[in-house]
Amino acid sequence: MEMSIFITALCVAIIYLLMKFLEMRVIEKQNKPLKILARDTLLVYLSVLTGHFILVQLSPITNTNSVTQVFTAKPDF
Repeated sequence: MEMSIFITALCVAIIYLLMKFLEMRVIEKQNKPLKILARDTLLVYLSVLTGHFILVQLSPITNTNSVTQVFTAKPDF
């Protein structure tokens, strides 16, 4: 089952938002503006998408484990 990267990034961002909200309410006991939480959540979402894009772009470079094929016999001409 292959999940879309957008769904994965959304799940990560929602978990981040919940954890920051719990930290704000339980640990710090201070209210932060919702605008700041939304901005940070959007930043996390975009970071996941950017990280995935970079990994996909670098994957052809890192999968070069095969030996290069070289012709070593005498030529027929």
